[in-house]
Amino acid sequence: MCGISQQTKDTLYRNQRKKTKCTGERPICFHCRRNRLACVYEPYSATVNDGGRPAPLSTLANNLNNVELLQRLSTIESRLAELSGQPNRNDNDIPNFSFGDEPSSPLHDTIASQPFPPMRNSPIENSIFPPAPVLRSVIDTYFEHVHNQPYSYFQEISFRQKLESNALPRCLILAVLSSAVRFSAHEYYAGKTREASEKYARESWLSVLADHLTVEDSLNVHVVQTVNLLAVVDYTAGRVSSGWLKIGLAARISQDLHLMTEPEAWLPYSEQEERRRAFWSAYLIDKLISCGKSRPLVILDQDCNLQLPCDEDTFNRGEWKKTNTLDQLLNWNTQIADDPSGFGLVILMASIFGRCTRYVHQNRKSDEIPPWDTKSDFSGINSSLLLLESYSKLSTQKISEIVQQSRHGNTDIDRQQIGHLIFAHTLYHLCHCLLNHPFLMRLRLKPFGSKVPPSFSARALQAGCDHAKQLMDLVRDATESGCRIESSFYAYCIAVAGGIHSLASHLEHQSTARRQSDIMHYFNESVESLERLAKLWVHASNMALRLREFHTMSHRFASLLDPKCLTEELDPSCEEVCWSMIDYAILGADPRKKPLISKTGFSNLPSPSQWALGPEPLGGETPRFDGTSTDIFSGLTPTMRFEIMVPKNELSPWKGVVSGTTAAVLANVLVYPLDIVKTRLQVQVHQHRTKHGNEETDHIRIQDAQYTGAVDAIRKILRQDGISGLYGGLESSIAGTASMNFAYFYWSAAARSVYQHGLEYYGIEDFNSIIKEFGLGAVGGALAQLCTTPIAVIATRQQTRKAGDGKQSMWETMIEIVSSEDGWTGLWRGFKVNLILVINPMITYGVYQWLRGGLVGLKKQVGSIDAFCSYLSPSTKPSTGLTVSNQIPVLGALSKVLATIATHPLIVAKTMLQSKPPPQRRGVAFRGFTEVLLYIIKHEGILRLYKGLIPQIVKGFIVQGLMMMLKERLVFSLIISPLFFIDGDDQDRNPYVDAIFASSTPFLPQTDSQGIT
Repeated sequence: MCGISQQTKDTLYRNQRKKTKCTGERPICFHCRRNRLACVYEPYSATVNDGGRPAPLSTLANNLNNVELLQRLSTIESRLAELSGQPNRNDNDIPNFSFGDEPSSPLHDTIASQPFPPMRNSPIENSIFPPAPVLRSVIDTYFEHVHNQPYSYFQEISFRQKLESNALPRCLILAVLSSAVRFSAHEYYAGKTREASEKYARESWLSVLADHLTVEDSLNVHVVQTVNLLAVVDYTAGRVSSGWLKIGLAARISQDLHLMTEPEAWLPYSEQEERRRAFWSAYLIDKLISCGKSRPLVILDQDCNLQLPCDEDTFNRGEWKKTNTLDQLLNWNTQIADDPSGFGLVILMASIFGRCTRYVHQNRKSDEIPPWDTKSDFSGINSSLLLLESYSKLSTQKISEIVQQSRHGNTDIDRQQIGHLIFAHTLYHLCHCLLNHPFLMRLRLKPFGSKVPPSFSARALQAGCDHAKQLMDLVRDATESGCRIESSFYAYCIAVAGGIHSLASHLEHQSTARRQSDIMHYFNESVESLERLAKLWVHASNMALRLREFHTMSHRFASLLDPKCLTEELDPSCEEVCWSMIDYAILGADPRKKPLISKTGFSNLPSPSQWALGPEPLGGETPRFDGTSTDIFSGLTPTMRFEIMVPKNELSPWKGVVSGTTAAVLANVLVYPLDIVKTRLQVQVHQHRTKHGNEETDHIRIQDAQYTGAVDAIRKILRQDGISGLYGGLESSIAGTASMNFAYFYWSAAARSVYQHGLEYYGIEDFNSIIKEFGLGAVGGALAQLCTTPIAVIATRQQTRKAGDGKQSMWETMIEIVSSEDGWTGLWRGFKVNLILVINPMITYGVYQWLRGGLVGLKKQVGSIDAFCSYLSPSTKPSTGLTVSNQIPVLGALSKVLATIATHPLIVAKTMLQSKPPPQRRGVAFRGFTEVLLYIIKHEGILRLYKGLIPQIVKGFIVQGLMMMLKERLVFSLIISPLFFIDGDDQDRNPYVDAIFASSTPFLPQTDSQGIT
């Protein structure tokens, strides 16, 4: 108390002598006026005594009559202020909160059972606080969604009473508002909860600086509570450094206030417990956000000398209860009389989790004891984790059973106590996930080489997968049971489990108990849970995006789950990506500042299960589908990286098709002369000179083979047909390219839809494999060929038509084909060979894996290859040291070339089937592609099966580059432009745009005038 009633008497006396009318306002002492604090007066009855010693504060606080008298005085003062025409205000700009009716029952019963009377709005203009009814609604939201989730600071009854009496500091009320407003459904915050949270957090921090940190002797437990709340707000908003600094400040203030020791006995029991909980909440935050490199713990276990929090019922009743200390719970020899409270179990698991994170992120060179040794940290942490099974009933019961037992008649379940149990067991599974994470286990076992017991590594990897599964089972069961899984740290737990599921989904040899379909179910569930949390937390949105992006490349790390490969050296760039999926600060940070791919130099090569199918290995980017998603549009690239950041209605998958199709059309138009040359080289017949032939016959045969190469073909076409000869059949080519892209997109989607419905109809579980994806893509490609082959045949006829034969339109060319001996079936010539060409991407993928495996084996001897790759990939910095992962774009290009060489004879046969028969056949058309191949070998030689190969390869590379460049601009204009700048005052480039522009996928189908080539 900073004033006494004598101040009021003196003021009235002075006003009376000056004949000045009293306004009814209480005077403010110099200290409070200077520091902009609310002057709190003792009740008059407390200042009138017989001169004896004042009653202790504990007696005063526990005296119900004094509390009621405070309420009456507050009400009288408010009414006097209204009658005098003066607002009842304080220097904190906090609305006046007071009871309108005198309570007739004990305080905790009154507050718990009766609604508060309406409160008038604050009369202060431009106040940072919302209207009083809105503020009360947000406070209700706080105790429903934030309190004990898992941090606990207040006794609800005491907090509400202090709020009504204006006894809480401005900074604490603003921090509570900032923490709770994100959960509020009040119309006052409609569409602006995030902005409101940021505003309240900023004003709260400024209040802490101005009213407490810069004022002598102004630190108290409320400041610790405020800074703790603000640390969580900042950290989850992506301001990692700010949150990290605040929790360090909260820890130091706690130590300055001696919160790590038992409170003084004369304090009220509820205040003692609030001090304990303020410290243990700071301890908990420190443990959780220290899961990363260069994030040492601030509060050490040996410095915690106070007992753990009591149970909620005891706390709410304002009673005292003896509980164990943290050191006692961690000791197996301690005799435990009562089970720890839910919050106590969370603190216990936080302590073990802190040891786990230090083990994960400490310098591995200092760990000379193998993890299977009983004296190792690994074994010690696993032993401590068993303590939870001894203390918690959740180890033997399902969450649904506990929820059912916790119901009290028709009332709601005690979600807060159960929430602590769920959070403690989530930390339990998270610790096992980190200890047995495939990537981290590889790092621990590498120094021991061949000495690693195979059984230990196999059990560890299996344990990591099992606990990742159990973590998601726990989250799902708790959600279905009506518990609130809304704490910000659940996002990190789910993301770590999802990363393990993603790695496990690419392990080729799965046991029957963990089939790939089961693993992908858990991975999809992880993503969905993160998307649900993303509605509340910014960092959850970042984690969902990173997890999806990691899944597109996680096939590269499948060997992490192979016990035989645990001691192999891991690529540095791969290691950096894996670390980013474990480090809490990086995983939840703003992707604009810490991108997952661009920082490591990874190319955006997708998982084989996500590749679309098509026989062209040199193709550009077209829509592809994720075999693990029921949404047929979810696998589209580049839009898959925007599912979290961009609303669905702004990211239509057809925009991706339009941009890809338009880019393909423009790219083919620009290189169309090369397409003409390639086609004419492939259809011409160059016969051998006969041994006994005469000069005239041989000259005629040589004239038939009129093109000796690509340059010669261009020169002769220009001389004979003019510039228009290089663009013959252009309109057919455009129509064929556009129709092929749209048809492939449509039929691939339809094939996947039929497949999913078939599984559901027959009750078959889905599975994820490369064979399935190849099969679905082949079906889509085959149906697309069925629809577009006629246009491809027309385009080929027009391209091989000489100027002397006259120009024909598409319609006239079609009539000519139908009028031939083939009839209508002539429009589908070459369809069978197109079906065979579906093997092209399979060859590409096989060659790619073979080349990559060879380079990994020769990693120490690929210096010249590194130089060659650096030359082909200018973006690679020589100073960083090129690795095998950086060579992936070059390996992809090389594998495409080899696949083209392998299938080029079929491409030549298809082209000759679709064109007019050569003059030597006197108008007799080929009956099939085998006849074409035999004809070429017999009359031209086996090497002529590769005629036009060089133009085919060159055209593919040029079209690939042009398509990438053109699609960048088209995607930007169709989709990305509204997102290019996230905020009006943020001039940084959107990283999602950069990710799209940087993507390069070599295994996708490309269409030209002959369809898929």
